[in-house]
Amino acid sequence: MKKRKKSGFNIMRFDDLNERTVYSIGGISLLVSHIAYLCIFSILGVKPMIYYNIFSVTFYFSMLVLLYKRPYRKRLVLISLVEVMVHSCLGCFSMGWDMGFGTMLLFLIPIPFYLPLRRMITPYLFSLVPFALYVAIAAYIRSGGGSGNIYTFNDRVINNIVYFMNISFAALILLYVSSIYMFSRELMQFKLVTKNESLIKLATIDPLTQLFNRRAMNEYLKLIQHNSIRSDKGYVVCIGDLDDLKKINDKHGHFTGDEVLRQTADVIARTVPAEGYAARWGGEEFLFIVPNADVSSGTELADKIREDIYKKSFRSDNGNFRVTMTIGVCRGEPGDDIEKIISHADKLMHQGKNSGKNKTVK
Repeated sequence: MKKRKKSGFNIMRFDDLNERTVYSIGGISLLVSHIAYLCIFSILGVKPMIYYNIFSVTFYFSMLVLLYKRPYRKRLVLISLVEVMVHSCLGCFSMGWDMGFGTMLLFLIPIPFYLPLRRMITPYLFSLVPFALYVAIAAYIRSGGGSGNIYTFNDRVINNIVYFMNISFAALILLYVSSIYMFSRELMQFKLVTKNESLIKLATIDPLTQLFNRRAMNEYLKLIQHNSIRSDKGYVVCIGDLDDLKKINDKHGHFTGDEVLRQTADVIARTVPAEGYAARWGGEEFLFIVPNADVSSGTELADKIREDIYKKSFRSDNGNFRVTMTIGVCRGEPGDDIEKIISHADKLMHQGKNSGKNKTVK
Protein backbone atom coordinates (compact mmCIF):
# COMPACT_ATOMS: atom_id res chain seq x y z
CA MET A 1 0.00 0.00 0.00
CA LYS A 2 1.54 3.29 -1.03
CA LYS A 3 1.58 6.12 1.41
CA ARG A 4 -1.35 8.40 0.72
CA LYS A 5 -0.51 11.91 -0.45
CA LYS A 6 -2.17 14.83 1.22
CA SER A 7 -4.70 16.42 -1.07
CA GLY A 8 -4.46 20.14 -1.81
CA PHE A 9 -8.19 20.27 -2.44
CA ASN A 10 -10.07 22.68 -0.21
CA ILE A 11 -13.77 21.87 -0.03
CA MET A 12 -14.62 25.27 1.47
CA ARG A 13 -12.91 26.99 -1.45
CA PHE A 14 -14.81 24.73 -3.86
CA ASP A 15 -18.04 25.54 -2.03
CA ASP A 16 -17.61 29.32 -2.14
CA LEU A 17 -16.22 29.75 -5.65
CA ASN A 18 -18.67 27.48 -7.42
CA GLU A 19 -21.72 28.66 -5.49
CA ARG A 20 -20.75 32.26 -6.14
CA THR A 21 -20.33 31.48 -9.84
CA VAL A 22 -23.82 29.99 -10.10
CA TYR A 23 -25.41 32.95 -8.33
CA SER A 24 -23.35 35.47 -10.32
CA ILE A 25 -24.28 34.00 -13.71
CA GLY A 26 -27.95 34.14 -12.73
CA GLY A 27 -27.59 37.70 -11.41
CA ILE A 28 -25.88 38.86 -14.59
CA SER A 29 -28.60 37.23 -16.70
CA LEU A 30 -31.32 38.98 -14.70
CA LEU A 31 -29.50 42.30 -14.98
CA VAL A 32 -29.10 41.99 -18.75
CA SER A 33 -32.75 40.95 -19.10
CA HIS A 34 -33.97 44.05 -17.25
CA ILE A 35 -31.68 46.28 -19.29
CA ALA A 36 -33.33 44.78 -22.37
CA TYR A 37 -36.75 45.40 -20.81
CA LEU A 38 -35.79 48.98 -20.06
CA CYS A 39 -34.77 49.53 -23.68
CA ILE A 40 -37.99 47.97 -25.05
CA PHE A 41 -40.29 49.88 -22.71
CA SER A 42 -38.41 53.12 -23.40
CA ILE A 43 -38.96 52.63 -27.12
CA LEU A 44 -42.62 51.81 -26.55
CA GLY A 45 -43.05 54.65 -24.08
CA VAL A 46 -44.59 52.54 -21.29
CA LYS A 47 -43.74 54.88 -18.41
CA PRO A 48 -44.70 52.66 -15.43
CA MET A 49 -42.50 49.87 -16.77
CA ILE A 50 -39.68 52.32 -17.58
CA TYR A 51 -39.59 53.64 -14.03
CA TYR A 52 -39.87 50.20 -12.49
CA ASN A 53 -37.12 48.71 -14.67
CA ILE A 54 -34.79 51.58 -13.76
CA PHE A 55 -35.27 50.39 -10.19
CA SER A 56 -34.84 46.73 -11.27
CA VAL A 57 -31.55 47.41 -13.09
CA THR A 58 -30.26 49.21 -9.99
CA PHE A 59 -31.40 46.34 -7.78
CA TYR A 60 -29.72 43.61 -9.85
CA PHE A 61 -26.52 45.62 -10.15
CA SER A 62 -26.45 45.91 -6.34
CA MET A 63 -27.32 42.22 -6.13
CA LEU A 64 -24.16 41.27 -8.07
CA VAL A 65 -22.09 43.18 -5.52
CA LEU A 66 -23.83 41.59 -2.53
CA LEU A 67 -23.52 38.08 -3.99
CA TYR A 68 -19.88 38.06 -2.86
CA LYS A 69 -21.18 37.92 0.72
CA ARG A 70 -22.52 34.41 1.24
CA PRO A 71 -25.12 35.17 3.98
CA TYR A 72 -27.05 37.42 1.57
CA ARG A 73 -27.31 35.02 -1.37
CA LYS A 74 -30.46 33.05 -0.56
CA ARG A 75 -32.21 36.19 0.66
CA LEU A 76 -31.39 37.96 -2.59
CA VAL A 77 -32.96 35.11 -4.57
CA LEU A 78 -36.18 35.47 -2.57
CA ILE A 79 -36.14 39.25 -3.09
CA SER A 80 -35.59 38.62 -6.81
CA LEU A 81 -38.75 36.52 -6.88
CA VAL A 82 -40.66 39.36 -5.23
CA GLU A 83 -39.23 41.76 -7.81
CA VAL A 84 -40.42 39.51 -10.63
CA MET A 85 -43.90 39.28 -9.08
CA VAL A 86 -44.19 43.07 -8.92
CA HIS A 87 -42.84 43.29 -12.47
CA SER A 88 -45.50 40.82 -13.64
CA CYS A 89 -48.37 42.56 -11.86
CA LEU A 90 -47.35 46.01 -13.08
CA GLY A 91 -46.98 44.65 -16.61
CA CYS A 92 -50.45 43.11 -16.51
CA PHE A 93 -52.05 46.39 -15.43
CA SER A 94 -49.93 48.52 -17.78
CA MET A 95 -49.97 46.47 -20.99
CA GLY A 96 -52.67 43.86 -20.60
CA TRP A 97 -53.13 40.19 -19.86
CA ASP A 98 -52.20 38.87 -23.30
CA MET A 99 -48.59 40.13 -23.24
CA GLY A 100 -47.37 37.16 -21.17
CA PHE A 101 -46.86 38.97 -17.86
CA GLY A 102 -49.42 36.77 -16.14
CA THR A 103 -47.70 33.63 -17.40
CA MET A 104 -44.55 34.75 -15.57
CA LEU A 105 -46.42 34.28 -12.30
CA LEU A 106 -47.15 30.66 -13.18
CA PHE A 107 -43.43 30.04 -13.71
CA LEU A 108 -42.77 31.32 -10.19
CA ILE A 109 -45.10 28.82 -8.47
CA PRO A 110 -42.67 25.81 -8.38
CA ILE A 111 -39.54 27.89 -7.66
CA PRO A 112 -39.84 27.97 -3.81
CA PHE A 113 -39.58 24.17 -3.78
CA TYR A 114 -36.08 24.43 -5.30
CA LEU A 115 -34.80 26.77 -2.62
CA PRO A 116 -33.07 25.43 0.54
CA LEU A 117 -35.71 26.79 2.93
CA ARG A 118 -35.59 25.57 6.52
CA ARG A 119 -39.26 24.81 7.14
CA MET A 120 -41.14 22.29 5.03
CA ILE A 121 -44.28 24.42 4.88
CA THR A 122 -42.48 27.57 3.68
CA PRO A 123 -42.35 26.59 -0.04
CA TYR A 124 -46.08 25.85 -0.02
CA LEU A 125 -46.87 29.20 1.55
CA PHE A 126 -44.51 31.09 -0.73
CA SER A 127 -45.84 29.42 -3.89
CA LEU A 128 -49.36 30.49 -2.96
CA VAL A 129 -48.39 34.14 -3.44
CA PRO A 130 -47.80 34.06 -7.25
CA PHE A 131 -50.74 31.68 -7.66
CA ALA A 132 -53.08 34.02 -5.73
CA LEU A 133 -51.79 37.01 -7.71
CA TYR A 134 -52.33 35.16 -10.97
CA VAL A 135 -55.93 34.27 -10.09
CA ALA A 136 -56.73 37.74 -8.72
CA ILE A 137 -55.27 39.67 -11.67
CA ALA A 138 -56.84 37.32 -14.21
CA ALA A 139 -60.25 37.73 -12.62
CA TYR A 140 -59.86 41.50 -12.36
CA ILE A 141 -58.65 42.13 -15.91
CA ARG A 142 -61.00 39.68 -17.61
CA SER A 143 -63.93 41.29 -15.82
CA GLY A 144 -62.99 44.55 -17.52
CA GLY A 145 -61.35 46.21 -14.57
CA GLY A 146 -58.35 48.49 -15.19
CA SER A 147 -58.75 48.50 -18.97
CA GLY A 148 -58.44 52.29 -19.08
CA ASN A 149 -54.84 52.17 -17.82
CA ILE A 150 -53.54 49.66 -20.34
CA TYR A 151 -51.02 50.60 -23.04
CA THR A 152 -52.22 48.89 -26.20
CA PHE A 153 -50.29 48.23 -29.39
CA ASN A 154 -51.93 47.24 -32.63
CA ASP A 155 -48.66 45.99 -34.08
CA ARG A 156 -48.62 42.20 -33.68
CA VAL A 157 -44.82 42.10 -34.02
CA ILE A 158 -44.43 44.33 -30.96
CA ASN A 159 -46.91 42.23 -29.01
CA ASN A 160 -45.09 39.03 -29.96
CA ILE A 161 -41.70 40.48 -29.02
CA VAL A 162 -42.90 41.50 -25.56
CA TYR A 163 -44.75 38.20 -25.10
CA PHE A 164 -41.75 36.03 -25.97
CA MET A 165 -39.46 38.24 -23.88
CA ASN A 166 -41.70 37.63 -20.89
CA ILE A 167 -41.87 33.89 -21.47
CA SER A 168 -38.09 33.71 -21.97
CA PHE A 169 -37.50 35.78 -18.83
CA ALA A 170 -39.79 33.54 -16.79
CA ALA A 171 -37.96 30.46 -18.09
CA LEU A 172 -34.65 32.13 -17.22
CA ILE A 173 -35.79 32.66 -13.63
CA LEU A 174 -36.82 29.00 -13.37
CA LEU A 175 -33.50 27.87 -14.89
CA TYR A 176 -31.58 30.13 -12.51
CA VAL A 177 -33.19 28.78 -9.37
CA SER A 178 -33.04 25.20 -10.68
CA SER A 179 -29.30 25.63 -11.19
CA ILE A 180 -28.92 26.81 -7.60
CA TYR A 181 -30.88 23.78 -6.43
CA MET A 182 -28.82 21.40 -8.58
CA PHE A 183 -25.53 22.87 -7.34
CA SER A 184 -26.68 22.78 -3.71
CA ARG A 185 -27.69 19.14 -4.09
CA GLU A 186 -24.41 18.16 -5.74
CA LEU A 187 -22.42 20.08 -3.16
CA MET A 188 -24.31 18.37 -0.34
CA GLN A 189 -23.61 14.99 -1.92
CA PHE A 190 -19.95 15.91 -2.38
CA LYS A 191 -19.67 16.95 1.25
CA LEU A 192 -21.35 13.74 2.37
CA VAL A 193 -18.96 11.59 0.33
CA THR A 194 -15.97 13.61 1.56
CA LYS A 195 -17.11 13.29 5.15
CA ASN A 196 -17.59 9.53 4.78
CA GLU A 197 -14.14 9.22 3.25
CA SER A 198 -12.70 11.23 6.13
CA LEU A 199 -14.41 8.99 8.66
CA ILE A 200 -13.15 5.89 6.88
CA LYS A 201 -9.66 7.36 6.82
CA LEU A 202 -9.82 8.16 10.53
CA ALA A 203 -10.85 4.58 11.21
CA THR A 204 -8.23 2.92 8.99
CA ILE A 205 -5.24 5.25 8.64
CA ASP A 206 -2.64 6.02 11.29
CA PRO A 207 -2.60 9.84 11.48
CA LEU A 208 1.14 10.13 12.10
CA THR A 209 2.52 7.77 9.47
CA GLN A 210 -0.42 7.70 6.99
CA LEU A 211 -0.08 3.90 6.82
CA PHE A 212 -2.87 1.50 7.75
CA ASN A 213 -3.43 1.26 11.46
CA ARG A 214 -3.52 -2.11 13.25
CA ARG A 215 -7.30 -2.32 13.18
CA ALA A 216 -7.45 -1.89 9.40
CA MET A 217 -4.52 -4.24 8.86
CA ASN A 218 -6.30 -6.98 10.80
CA GLU A 219 -9.10 -6.81 8.23
CA TYR A 220 -6.63 -7.05 5.36
CA LEU A 221 -4.98 -10.05 6.97
CA LYS A 222 -8.22 -11.98 6.48
CA LEU A 223 -8.24 -10.98 2.82
CA ILE A 224 -4.60 -11.98 2.36
CA GLN A 225 -5.20 -15.37 3.94
CA HIS A 226 -8.34 -15.93 1.83
CA ASN A 227 -6.56 -14.96 -1.40
CA SER A 228 -3.63 -17.18 -0.53
CA ILE A 229 -5.88 -20.22 -0.19
CA ARG A 230 -7.80 -19.38 -3.35
CA SER A 231 -4.65 -18.84 -5.48
CA ASP A 232 -2.66 -21.58 -3.73
CA LYS A 233 0.25 -19.15 -3.39
CA GLY A 234 2.06 -18.06 -0.28
CA TYR A 235 3.06 -14.68 1.06
CA VAL A 236 5.87 -13.13 3.02
CA VAL A 237 5.41 -11.33 6.34
CA CYS A 238 7.92 -8.75 7.60
CA ILE A 239 7.88 -7.04 10.98
CA GLY A 240 10.33 -4.19 11.51
CA ASP A 241 11.08 -2.32 14.71
CA LEU A 242 13.10 0.88 14.94
CA ASP A 243 16.14 0.42 17.12
CA ASP A 244 16.40 2.50 20.28
CA LEU A 245 13.58 4.93 19.47
CA LYS A 246 13.05 5.54 23.19
CA LYS A 247 16.62 6.78 23.51
CA ILE A 248 16.06 9.04 20.50
CA ASN A 249 12.93 10.47 22.12
CA ASP A 250 14.76 11.00 25.42
CA LYS A 251 17.75 12.71 23.83
CA HIS A 252 16.26 14.58 20.87
CA GLY A 253 12.62 15.01 21.89
CA HIS A 254 9.34 13.41 20.89
CA PHE A 255 8.86 15.82 18.00
CA THR A 256 12.05 14.50 16.42
CA GLY A 257 10.95 10.95 17.25
CA ASP A 258 7.68 11.54 15.40
CA GLU A 259 9.62 12.78 12.39
CA VAL A 260 11.67 9.57 12.48
CA LEU A 261 8.44 7.55 12.40
CA ARG A 262 7.04 9.62 9.52
CA GLN A 263 10.13 9.26 7.37
CA THR A 264 10.44 5.57 8.18
CA ALA A 265 6.83 5.06 7.08
CA ASP A 266 7.57 7.00 3.90
CA VAL A 267 10.46 4.66 3.07
CA ILE A 268 8.28 1.60 3.69
CA ALA A 269 5.38 2.96 1.65
CA ARG A 270 7.66 3.77 -1.30
CA THR A 271 9.47 0.43 -1.17
CA VAL A 272 6.69 -2.09 -0.56
CA PRO A 273 5.27 -3.09 -3.99
CA ALA A 274 1.80 -1.98 -5.06
CA GLU A 275 0.28 -5.38 -4.33
CA GLY A 276 1.66 -5.34 -0.79
CA TYR A 277 0.20 -4.01 2.46
CA ALA A 278 1.94 -1.86 5.06
CA ALA A 279 0.79 -0.77 8.50
CA ARG A 280 1.99 0.82 11.68
CA TRP A 281 1.64 -2.25 13.89
CA GLY A 282 2.63 -0.73 17.23
CA GLY A 283 4.52 2.24 18.67
CA GLU A 284 7.67 1.87 16.55
CA GLU A 285 6.74 -1.44 14.91
CA PHE A 286 5.81 -1.74 11.27
CA LEU A 287 4.19 -4.72 9.54
CA PHE A 288 4.37 -5.19 5.79
CA ILE A 289 3.13 -8.18 3.82
CA VAL A 290 3.67 -9.05 0.17
CA PRO A 291 1.46 -11.70 -1.49
CA ASN A 292 2.97 -14.21 -3.94
CA ALA A 293 6.45 -13.71 -2.52
CA ASP A 294 9.06 -15.97 -0.97
CA VAL A 295 11.56 -15.51 1.84
CA SER A 296 14.32 -14.50 -0.56
CA SER A 297 12.37 -11.62 -2.08
CA GLY A 298 11.06 -10.68 1.37
CA THR A 299 14.59 -10.52 2.73
CA GLU A 300 15.70 -8.42 -0.23
CA LEU A 301 12.81 -6.02 0.38
CA ALA A 302 13.59 -5.83 4.12
CA ASP A 303 17.29 -5.13 3.47
CA LYS A 304 16.46 -2.32 1.06
CA ILE A 305 14.13 -0.73 3.59
CA ARG A 306 16.80 -0.97 6.31
CA GLU A 307 19.43 0.56 4.03
CA ASP A 308 17.17 3.42 2.89
CA ILE A 309 16.21 4.21 6.48
CA TYR A 310 19.86 4.31 7.52
CA LYS A 311 20.67 6.69 4.65
CA LYS A 312 18.40 9.32 6.17
CA SER A 313 20.06 11.85 8.43
CA PHE A 314 18.12 13.50 11.25
CA ARG A 315 19.05 16.56 13.23
CA SER A 316 18.01 18.27 16.43
CA ASP A 317 19.46 20.74 18.90
CA ASN A 318 21.40 17.84 20.41
CA GLY A 319 23.16 16.92 17.15
CA ASN A 320 22.72 14.85 14.01
CA PHE A 321 21.98 11.14 14.07
CA ARG A 322 20.86 8.17 11.99
CA VAL A 323 18.42 5.39 12.81
CA THR A 324 18.39 1.66 12.17
CA MET A 325 15.73 -1.01 12.02
CA THR A 326 15.64 -4.71 12.80
CA ILE A 327 13.30 -6.81 10.68
CA GLY A 328 11.98 -10.36 11.01
CA VAL A 329 10.92 -12.14 7.80
CA CYS A 330 8.70 -15.22 7.63
CA ARG A 331 7.02 -17.10 4.79
CA GLY A 332 3.34 -18.02 5.01
CA GLU A 333 1.87 -20.91 3.03
CA PRO A 334 -1.75 -21.36 1.88
CA GLY A 335 -3.75 -22.67 4.81
CA ASP A 336 -1.35 -21.36 7.46
CA ASP A 337 -2.74 -19.33 10.33
CA ILE A 338 -1.52 -15.88 9.36
CA GLU A 339 -1.50 -14.68 12.98
CA LYS A 340 0.95 -17.45 13.85
CA ILE A 341 3.13 -16.41 10.90
CA ILE A 342 3.12 -12.83 12.17
CA SER A 343 3.97 -14.07 15.66
CA HIS A 344 6.90 -16.06 14.26
CA ALA A 345 8.15 -13.03 12.29
CA ASP A 346 7.95 -11.03 15.51
CA LYS A 347 10.07 -13.61 17.32
CA LEU A 348 12.65 -13.49 14.54
CA MET A 349 12.75 -9.71 14.81
CA HIS A 350 13.37 -9.91 18.57
CA GLN A 351 16.14 -12.45 17.95
CA GLY A 352 17.76 -9.83 15.73
CA LYS A 353 17.36 -7.24 18.48
CA ASN A 354 19.05 -9.52 21.00
CA SER A 355 21.92 -10.33 18.66
CA GLY A 356 23.02 -6.80 17.77
CA LYS A 357 20.14 -5.00 16.02
CA ASN A 358 20.16 -3.41 12.55
CA LYS A 359 19.73 -6.71 10.73
CA THR A 360 17.25 -8.85 8.85
CA VAL A 361 16.46 -12.23 10.39
CA LYS A 362 14.68 -14.98 8.43
